[in-house]
Amino acid sequence: DHTKANSELKTLAAKKNVTLPTELDSDRKEVMAELQGLSGAEFDRAYVEAMVEDHEASVKLFENQANDNSDSEVQAFAAKTLPTLRSHLEMIKNIQSKLK
Repeated sequence: DHTKANSELKTLAAKKNVTLPTELDSDRKEVMAELQGLSGAEFDRAYVEAMVEDHEASVKLFENQANDNSDSEVQAFAAKTLPTLRSHLEMIKNIQSKLK
């Protein structure tokens, strides 16, 4: 799902002359560094927590773009991608509930 959405996003960005980031932002680099120092169940909990937070933020961002973007193509991409993001959020929350 992520590969497909990223491919579509790259195509849309190129069409709109938008340059996408090529590396992780500082927040995600921090999470990666934290995860690298963990193992076992501690890693699992931290990883799942990071995925829940990331998917919640993504859903909010895509909801905003799907509902209120002046570019109809960006709005359509966000609306089309949103159900998958919501599904992924539900899945990772289900996993999270089993780790507690």
